[in-house]
Amino acid sequence: MEKYKVIDRSKVTGSTHSLLNKGMVPGIIYGKGTEPTKIAFENKALLKLMHTGSFYSSILDIDIEGKTEKVLPKQLQYHPVTDKLIHFDFLRVQNDTKVTVEVPVEFLSQDICPGLKKGGVLNLVRREVELSCNANNIPDKLQYDLVSSEIGDSIKISNIELPEGVTPTITDRDFVVATLVPPTVEVETKPAEEEEETTEEGKEEKSEDKTEDNKEETKEETK
Repeated sequence: MEKYKVIDRSKVTGSTHSLLNKGMVPGIIYGKGTEPTKIAFENKALLKLMHTGSFYSSILDIDIEGKTEKVLPKQLQYHPVTDKLIHFDFLRVQNDTKVTVEVPVEFLSQDICPGLKKGGVLNLVRREVELSCNANNIPDKLQYDLVSSEIGDSIKISNIELPEGVTPTITDRDFVVATLVPPTVEVETKPAEEEEETTEEGKEEKSEDKTEDNKEETKEETK
C-alpha cells in the first residue's frame, strides 16, 4: 500500500489561508480514545485519491513526521463560493476498528441476462450499500450475477453474498438494491392544440348539419 507523507500542523507556522496558497489542504485526524492531530495533505495527491471511486472506503497509510498512521476518509469541506477543497476529516483506525462505509454494487452478466435481453431495464435503487465491518475487512465492492434474472425480479440485500464479518447497517428489513422492470412504452398522444382543432371542426360540422336539417324542414312546411 502506498504511503502518503503529510505535514504535522502543530510544528509549522502560518494560517490556513497560507497553507491553501501553498497547495496544501488542512485537516484533522481523530479517533476514539486518542488525541486529535492537525495535519496538512498535498492538494494534488488528495484530489487524485478522491477520484479513485472508492475514497470513502479505502484505508490510507499516512506518514506524519516518520510515524505511520492508518486512516479512513470521513468528511470533506468545500469553499461555499469557489467549491475548492478547504478541509478534511480522517478517522484513525486499527485493524479491529469497527467502521461504517458505503460500498458500490456491481451487476455481472448484463450482456446475457434473460430479462435485459427481452428489453427489461435494470433499475438501481441503491448504487452503494452502507456496511459495517472491521477496518481490515472493507470490501472494494459488492457483486450480484444477473445470469438468470428475469423481468419482475427484485434483488435484495439478502441475495448478495457479503464477506464474513460484514453486515449492512440497515438491519430491520431485507431492503431492495435493484429491480428488473419492464421496458417503458411511450403512448403517442395528440397535442392539445390538435385536439382542440378536432373538437372545433366537429362542432362546426354538427352546426352545418343542423342548419341543413332546419332548411329542409322549412321547405317541407312551405309546401
